[in-house]
Amino acid sequence: MSIEAAVQQDTATVWTAPDGTPQRLIWAGRRFQVVDKPIAWMGRCSWWEAPTRVPVGAGSQSVERPMWQVTAKALDNGELLILDLATSPGPHWAVTGIYD
Repeated sequence: MSIEAAVQQDTATVWTAPDGTPQRLIWAGRRFQVVDKPIAWMGRCSWWEAPTRVPVGAGSQSVERPMWQVTAKALDNGELLILDLATSPGPHWAVTGIYD
């Protein structure tokens, strides 16, 4: 695996377990199964790029966002990728990093 990351703002459709842990996803038209324990972490947002002002008292919530790093296996050819996913309330999560 290379260490280079392809940083993008693509989205993936993510299916989760009841506790919110990612289990499978569709990204770039391909289906993936999460094959290792996902790693939860907090990522930083580019607050200076936000189009709106942050309400008073909500500063930390606007700077940090919950993230997951998953090792996923493509169901079409068995390719393994590591993806960084930014959670969202719905099934469409931002893919912020891809490592092959």
